[in-house]
Amino acid sequence: MVFTISTEQFPYSNLAHWPPLTYRNNSVSPLELRGEFIDYLNAENTSKDSKELQPWIPFCEGKCAFCYFPVNCERQIYSTYLIALKKALRLYSETKYVKSSDFGELYVGGGSPSVLSEEQITDLLDFCNSTFNLTKDCQIKFTACTSSLTENKIRVLSSYNVNQLDVGIQTFNTRLRGFLALKDTAEEAKLKVKTIKRAGLGVSIDLLYNLPGQSLDEWEKDLNQALELDVESVDCYPLDLYANTPLARKIASGEIDKPGDYRMELQMYLKAYQLFKENGYFPTCHNRFSRLKKDFEKPASEVIGSGAGFFMGTVGPFQYCDIENISEYIKSAENNVFPLANLSKLSTDDEMKKSMMMLYVRVPVNREEFKLKFGVYPEYAFPDAVNNLINKGLIKQENGELKLTEKGDPWRFNIAWEFFKNLEENK
Repeated sequence: MVFTISTEQFPYSNLAHWPPLTYRNNSVSPLELRGEFIDYLNAENTSKDSKELQPWIPFCEGKCAFCYFPVNCERQIYSTYLIALKKALRLYSETKYVKSSDFGELYVGGGSPSVLSEEQITDLLDFCNSTFNLTKDCQIKFTACTSSLTENKIRVLSSYNVNQLDVGIQTFNTRLRGFLALKDTAEEAKLKVKTIKRAGLGVSIDLLYNLPGQSLDEWEKDLNQALELDVESVDCYPLDLYANTPLARKIASGEIDKPGDYRMELQMYLKAYQLFKENGYFPTCHNRFSRLKKDFEKPASEVIGSGAGFFMGTVGPFQYCDIENISEYIKSAENNVFPLANLSKLSTDDEMKKSMMMLYVRVPVNREEFKLKFGVYPEYAFPDAVNNLINKGLIKQENGELKLTEKGDPWRFNIAWEFFKNLEENK
């Protein structure tokens, strides 16, 4: 399929990168809701929907020039942190809600958990297996960086039946890797991906696009390299610039070029869409192109996890993120206190909006299920948004569902914001 772009086709004046209802829009103190949150955890889970378990490792070998996450590079605190992490996770595991919950996915995220030693990795996976109700077919995913992922660690992960390694490649271009401050060379990164594949593990790689000075041709070469490596999926992220990062400072000083505008970003995204589609990879989840059937199943409705800087917690109507400062996180866990930094509770109105947000992860909204839960069809709950999006050709109603169109796919984050007009000024 050939994509053509003209400014008349742009339904928005910019490409949103983040949806509503994230930690970026959450400023509620946990003290106000902590008691209610704990009461909820002390009740039995009656939904029986499969959950995702997410231990968070905030460590890396070094901080990449574009990274805005609160990562830490001090090896001497790994052991103390892991003890605290297990204490915090155990606080959840001992609640009635979690005891009555099954976990269909274990995702060890961060940071780069691959910086841990083989023994630490083994201990953490054993802890999760013995402490939580992981289903027999639980999908185990592990975040890794090619520079810290040794062959011995790959063997350990394989022995624990890890299904997928999420590997932060970012780019195979030597020049671009240089100013991103990536630790190893492109050739070393490619060899590591091949080693993972030989071990029988699935590989998903991260690629960044619209980097400073990156041409469309350079981006296409990155995409073709991913295809040549025969990875299972690719997460394509547009560059987000944050003022306190080394990359943003170099751009501000004129040391390196600015990224392209949103038109270039859109061209790069559509190039990825085209190439992957031609090779049997299709869009799913937030930013993923995948050939795996599992990646097109409905994602877990709740994510229960913990860690310094963990930000994706969802339990029933509650959303939470944890303390970023590692010392403060450790202190809270040692005192047997949930190490929450922010905690919010969604209203029924918020939950309706969140249901519509599934469009941004490419999950259709079932009209009958929406009405059963909220007493009204989505097009009556959000008439202006739904009609506007259908008229623009960004979503369509088909087989009892509201779903993204191919035209709407690049604008899926903007589409999510249509149901949160009252938050739009704060995004």
